[in-house]
Amino acid sequence: MPTHVYKPLRNPPSWWDRMMVHPMDTVVAAVAVMFGVLVALSLLTPLGFIPSKSMDKMPWAIVVLVSGFLGTGGLLALVGLNFSGDNVSKGWAIERLGWLLSSGGFVTYAITVSWHYPGSIFSWSVPLALGMASALRCLSIALIEKSTRRTIAEVKGGRGE
Repeated sequence: MPTHVYKPLRNPPSWWDRMMVHPMDTVVAAVAVMFGVLVALSLLTPLGFIPSKSMDKMPWAIVVLVSGFLGTGGLLALVGLNFSGDNVSKGWAIERLGWLLSSGGFVTYAITVSWHYPGSIFSWSVPLALGMASALRCLSIALIEKSTRRTIAEVKGGRGE
């Protein structure tokens, strides 16, 4: 599948190159940050700003949990996706944690929306799908890292020549 992935023209890759390698991941992480920030603003502003009618029916603790998971998770996923340090395992670990948190935030939101508005299928199925996609990206990173470690071990052992 290497031909199915955008190959950056610059080394090191620019932000745009990284975006083109992971377009959906970057957008989903940005959506998580946006949702987290909007929910946090709704908690902090006394003006009655409510970004989601279903969030308004949730217990305050759940709203804080969803906001924290989405905002922090999305931010960590973006940091991991754009990690440029020498220790790629650190970047993968940051991204994995971000996707786990994002997945938890999206799924929690989906469950609470489906509880209050079960007939609003788009309103809870889209966040559920984003949560599942976040979990799959986390698994994908673990498999990429495992494969990379196996390749490194083969090369260091002299079998990769």
